[in-house]
Amino acid sequence: MSNSLTDFWPKKWPSKKQWKKLPRVLNKKEKILLSSLIFIAFFSFFYTSIAFYYSKTEIVPARGGVYREGIIESTRFLTLNPLYASQSETERDIIEVLFEGLMRRGENGTLVPNLAKEYTTEDNVVFDITLREDIYWSDGEKIRAEDVLFTVKTVQSPDFQSTLRQQWTGVEVKKISDRKIRFILDAPSSIFPENLTLKIIPMHIFEDYSPRDFRYSIYNMKPVGSGPYRFRDMRESVDGNIECLMLERNPYYFRGEPLLTEVSFHFFRNTNDLLRAQRRGEIDGFTIPDSVRREFPFEEVNGFIHRELSLPRYFSVFFNLQSEGVTKKTEVRRALNYATDKEDLIERVLGGRGLEIDGPLLLDFYGFDSPDKKYSYDLQKAKDLLEEAGFENGKKEAESPFSFTEDLKEGSQGEEVRNLQRCFIYLGESDKDLYPGGEITGFFDEREKKAVSYFQEKYREEILDPHNFKSGTGMVAKSTRKKLNELCEDLFNETTLLEVTITTLDDPMLTKTANILKEQWKALGVKTTIKEKSVLELKEEVIRPRNFQLLLFGTMLSGTVNPLPLWHSTKIDDPGLNLSGYENEEADKLMETLIAENEEKGEEALIKLQEMIMKEVPGVFLYNPYFVYSISEKLQGVEERALVNSSKRFEGIDKWYINTKRVLK
Repeated sequence: MSNSLTDFWPKKWPSKKQWKKLPRVLNKKEKILLSSLIFIAFFSFFYTSIAFYYSKTEIVPARGGVYREGIIESTRFLTLNPLYASQSETERDIIEVLFEGLMRRGENGTLVPNLAKEYTTEDNVVFDITLREDIYWSDGEKIRAEDVLFTVKTVQSPDFQSTLRQQWTGVEVKKISDRKIRFILDAPSSIFPENLTLKIIPMHIFEDYSPRDFRYSIYNMKPVGSGPYRFRDMRESVDGNIECLMLERNPYYFRGEPLLTEVSFHFFRNTNDLLRAQRRGEIDGFTIPDSVRREFPFEEVNGFIHRELSLPRYFSVFFNLQSEGVTKKTEVRRALNYATDKEDLIERVLGGRGLEIDGPLLLDFYGFDSPDKKYSYDLQKAKDLLEEAGFENGKKEAESPFSFTEDLKEGSQGEEVRNLQRCFIYLGESDKDLYPGGEITGFFDEREKKAVSYFQEKYREEILDPHNFKSGTGMVAKSTRKKLNELCEDLFNETTLLEVTITTLDDPMLTKTANILKEQWKALGVKTTIKEKSVLELKEEVIRPRNFQLLLFGTMLSGTVNPLPLWHSTKIDDPGLNLSGYENEEADKLMETLIAENEEKGEEALIKLQEMIMKEVPGVFLYNPYFVYSISEKLQGVEERALVNSSKRFEGIDKWYINTKRVLK
């Protein structure tokens, strides 16, 4: 009798009782074969099911998760009001998450409607804006045309001292209806829509505040906005500094509920504290200030992506073209350009994280072709240019004996003042109290007045007593000039050294840049003095009165090409931003045409304009530091886009996510 499987297998489907007897009738090989077949069948079914599931579904973002941004800053107060946003990068970052403008920049960098549904213009003078119907403040109040009018008029009022006021001069705003606003310009402007990215503030929150109290409103710390997130809470440390700012989803956000549950900003005193928090998994993203980026150990930060992005900004040395002195000569300014090794600067100051700049318009950033490099590093060419200017190895012989001939007092400026400063520095070698910390700037200020008074009292028998003066006047007149000419005769008949003074902000990155320039220019025979100022001193004592010979400073451009504020001759004096004092009638007309008409040949016109400006050599254009933004690898949905400023990295934060799920296609 056979015990094979074929003999045993019935012609009809076996019963449950028969299935139980199956193992007893199988030999060892048949059992192995059957087990293998069952495993293969089960695996095939499982694989087919999984493959079917994956083919019919896709991964999509899911709601939930928290994003925590690390910030290196110690502060007790935050002014989270768009009208003052340009004063602090941290405040701009948070405001970007809390507020929206009428327009915003899309993924490709072009301006698109935001709170506005649409805008129209026929002549670049009158712009009509229609608001969306589904826009609300984070407290549930509807956003109306009155909010837009209130925001713009508050910006324009000098009483409120908004940092944005200059951008809104010459603009009239009118309400047409609850959802329609009209802007009327005093001159055609194709770039005006850039102004409409201004973040709108709620009238019903601020309308009762006087200008004096406006800036100190509690709503500047706990704002009501229109962005994807709204204020939830703030935590302070034991010393009263802000430790953490927590934001929650805005349920009234017009683009729908954001994916992340919460966004928070965590404040750290220094990079070491931030690094410790990152290693403990307490933050998901951070930026490092330019001033400490060179030393920051990015390579030690695991699990993070470090994105290097270019912003429309640069750092340069502006020459004061309106002042007298050696830099008045074009050959000297060109020589200093050729003597500047920008590649060396970028490596030593930025750790290689930056781009060389060859002109003031940043044409590459805006998608235009840049002209060929005008000033590549060439020390020999720099020396040749100085020889043309009468300097050999940074020195030149006096052409004719110099003597003081002008009356000088506080407010005087020019070459006579520069020679007075040279004279005091020369005499100060034997009298340290005469002109301590003196510099050659060409401006007669309080320091020079004090030095003149000291000098007059030191030689009172010859200067003061003949005129019955009891103390120094601080003014250079006939008797003072006579003594100065006597004591400084040898100085002015000797070889003149090429000396320049760089004034800059008291900032580690800029100080290091200035010292490297001093080192590089020394090879040209140039003696460089560095003058560091606080933010307030730089603004009030240097920039506003244009009290500098060379100014090392940063420039931030807008999202739309607009050279007029920085280079038009009407912007030379404060509050204009033409720091170098560049004047060119043809360039003025070209800028006016570009702004008014946005002509199709814009690229050609911009290249021509840059060449015009560079012909006058208004500065040494140095570098554009990369903006480095470090984010956790687990964070998704962060779009790669051109940024107008660093805060714009938060545009689209409502689409950022950490969690995912699968759904049917």
